This record gives sequence, C-alpha cells and structure tokens, in this order.
Amino acid sequence: MAESGRDKDSSIQNIRTVYSIKNPEEKVKFYNTWATRYEKDLALINYQAHTFAAEILDPVFPKKREDALVLDIACGTGGVAEQLQKRGFRNFHGIDGSEGMLKIAESKGLYQNLKKCLIVPGERLPVSSDAYDLVVVAGALSYGLLSLDVLPELLRVTKPGGYLCFSAKDERDSDYMQQLQASMDELESKGLWTKVVKQNIESWQKVVLETEPSSEYIPGLVAIYRKSG
Repeated sequence: MAESGRDKDSSIQNIRTVYSIKNPEEKVKFYNTWATRYEKDLALINYQAHTFAAEILDPVFPKKREDALVLDIACGTGGVAEQLQKRGFRNFHGIDGSEGMLKIAESKGLYQNLKKCLIVPGERLPVSSDAYDLVVVAGALSYGLLSLDVLPELLRVTKPGGYLCFSAKDERDSDYMQQLQASMDELESKGLWTKVVKQNIESWQKVVLETEPSSEYIPGLVAIYRKSG
C-alpha cells in the first residue's frame, strides 16, 4: 500500500476512534494524543465546520468587529479563530477539555484567553454572564460531544443582542439532532433568542462511519441566533 493510503487509513481510524469513545475523560485523553495530527486528519475528510460557520456568519454579523468579543466553545486547535480573524474579528476566548488541543490553539497567537474545561451536563461554564458578542460552537454539537443542556449556558454568557453560531453535522435521523432542533425551537418560542439564518450544507464532510449515508458526503447545517434583550 502506498504511503498516502496508509496515512489516510490511519486518519480515518483516528476519527472513528474518537466517535466510539463514550467516557468523557477517555475521550479527552485521546484528543490529547491526537492533537498534533488533528488538522491533517480532518483535512482528509474535507471537514470544514469552522469555515462554514464563518462564511455564513459573515454577512449577518455587524461590520464593526474589531472590538467584538468571541467565545469559541470546544475550540480545538483554533480553526474558528483562524477563519473569523480573516473576516475582521480580533478578540477570541476559547474553551476546550483537551490540553493538547489548547497548546496548538495557543501557538497560533489568536486567542487572548484559553481555558481548559471539560464541559459536562449540569455545570456552568467558567465565564461571566452577558459577556460575549458572539458565541460559536463549530462541530461539537453532536452525540458523544456536547450535551444539549449546554444551550441555556451558551445563552447566559452571550450579551443581550449578541449572536450565537452553531455549525453541526446534520444527523437527520438521530435522536440527538431531533432533540437539538426541538431545544432550539423551544428557546425561540420562549422569546430568549431569534433565528437569524439556518442553512443546510449538502457536502459537510466525507463519510467516515459505516452507519452514515452511502453517498460520498454527509450533510450539515449552520444555525445563527440572536439573543433577545
């Protein structure tokens, strides 16, 4: 087998492994060991959650962005900050459970503040209320990653009138995705936020898991809301 073939097989196995780990602490340990290969592996499946988020946010977020404070949830190696920096944002805080990922994000010099925090159900985020102009979650709203009860916490830390941007794999038949959509709709019906845009992405990333569709790519979506107040 050619070297590129072995490399691709290893990358796919890494991605399948992270999906298969259910224990949060064990998942963090794997991310720590995976961090140096993370971006390379995701590039092989054309994973662009951070890029889609930035592209769809760009035309709806106010143009004066130099002073806007961004919170990047599950920031990984910093892909969100890289994309938003190209579009005029300058102030980034990041939260992630993996020290290995945070070290790479820090090395890019884009974040003013990075916190190691394993986001678990029922616990508050380690940040102040009404603090951020923009909160972004790119790729982590998925089964086995963030719990759905994180949504009220994301609202809490967003400034009144601030924006929340979610970029996620569209697991259309999964309980998680159905519950995510129901939770988003409920928050809107309560008047806590207003949907700005929701856009489906047909070619989200290449298929990795055997349980995913038989086509080459799986779909995704980007949803952007604005906090009331």
